Amino acid sequence: MTRYILRRLLQFIPVILIATFIIYAMVFAIPGDPIRALGGDRPMSEAVQQTLRDQYNLDDPLLIQYFKYMAGVAVGDFGTTFQGRPVTDIIVQRLPVTLYLAFVAVIIQIIIGVIAGTLAAIFRDRFIDRLVQVSSVLVVAVPILAIAFGLQFVFGLQLGWFPIAGIGSGFYSYILPGFVLASVSTALVARLLRNSLVETLQSDYVRTATAKGLKRSRVVGRHAMRNAMIPVVTFIGADLATMLGGAILTEAIFNLPGIGQEVFRAIQAQEGTVVVGIVTLLVLFFVVVNLIVDIAYAFLDPRIRYE
Repeated sequence: MTRYILRRLLQFIPVILIATFIIYAMVFAIPGDPIRALGGDRPMSEAVQQTLRDQYNLDDPLLIQYFKYMAGVAVGDFGTTFQGRPVTDIIVQRLPVTLYLAFVAVIIQIIIGVIAGTLAAIFRDRFIDRLVQVSSVLVVAVPILAIAFGLQFVFGLQLGWFPIAGIGSGFYSYILPGFVLASVSTALVARLLRNSLVETLQSDYVRTATAKGLKRSRVVGRHAMRNAMIPVVTFIGADLATMLGGAILTEAIFNLPGIGQEVFRAIQAQEGTVVVGIVTLLVLFFVVVNLIVDIAYAFLDPRIRYE
């Protein structure tokens, strides 16, 4: 297992380098001069502008800029904003909000998606199965904006059960945005688990266990579910990392001070260092989550061994 983890970590190094370079190149290829924009209506002198360009390596070739930046990332330095604030401080302040939102969304996704998918597979071609399939297609088809505004109007304004903006109410502030962020993923998990479990229940070893007189709940819960959950675990692991990057719209609608909202603000202000720093962190997080998912396979399926 240790050799496998080390080998995977070595494989992730080129992935990280390529992904971060593409992000870095795209961000700093955006038209406009961030130094001139920094002065606003009161342009700075050429001397001040040149000092800032030298400080942020803006006159260096792209590759030189990138390698200088990655050298800082290697020691935990994600750069500084044009106002002199370390990007690490912004991440430390904003990241917990987004992580908490993603955590709530994943819990909702697992509970509702797994229960719905399991019931649909067990009661295949019956009312529950058709209800799950129709509901999942409907959720995927409806735009996220419509889902968000609908939940805000019904459960926030009309019923008053949950706050519709900010994080002042603690855990309750994350429930509505969590449902919005998890809506499409929950529908996909339900359909994915339903199809995987239906296929698994038709396997020979499941039929053998049933023929031996084992209870239906034991056959499904202990034997079929472990294999059926493998593609679901893969999807949830990848989706967790995707949620962190895809929370921009949700955080904007519910006015949550997370990294998604900060990325949006940084793009508007042409703060490329902030955008690159946050997205680089998300790439690292995505790599770690994928490694954890790969290791989890061995616990779900005893036939999988890492040499």
